[in-house]
Amino acid sequence: MRGIELRPETAEDEPFLRRLFVSTRIDEFSAAGLPPQAIEMLLAQQYDLQRRHYRAAFLDADWSIVERRGQAVGRLYVAREMAGRRIVDIAILPEAKGQGIGGMLIDRVLAEAGRAGRPVHLHVRPENRARRLYLRKGFVETGVEGGDITMTWQA
Repeated sequence: MRGIELRPETAEDEPFLRRLFVSTRIDEFSAAGLPPQAIEMLLAQQYDLQRRHYRAAFLDADWSIVERRGQAVGRLYVAREMAGRRIVDIAILPEAKGQGIGGMLIDRVLAEAGRAGRPVHLHVRPENRARRLYLRKGFVETGVEGGDITMTWQA
């Protein structure tokens, strides 16, 4: 896809990353019927917890910002593990979804892993619409872990 680039995440991306996280989780938290201030606080805590977890669990990962024509529209986190590659997280702003960006990012990861002869692993929530995209890209469901479906693509 033309105009889509990846660049390393920097400290200056923090406000964007927080906004992106909120945009991907706000519906889930709003459905609980909590006051807006409580939702805001919970989302801030969840963002901080997720960020610390990712950094501790995936030491050898690429933390990338997805840009379209120079504007940040998402993030792609890919860990390089002994057993292959792991898509840790793909997140796209709501206004940029449905435009093929996620599929293009997956294709990039699969192409790189294919050149290296490595499989690609990921976890996805059963209700996540991206699950269908992963299946179309050749991932197979390999199990369930912590309520998430585990999936693998073989080079």
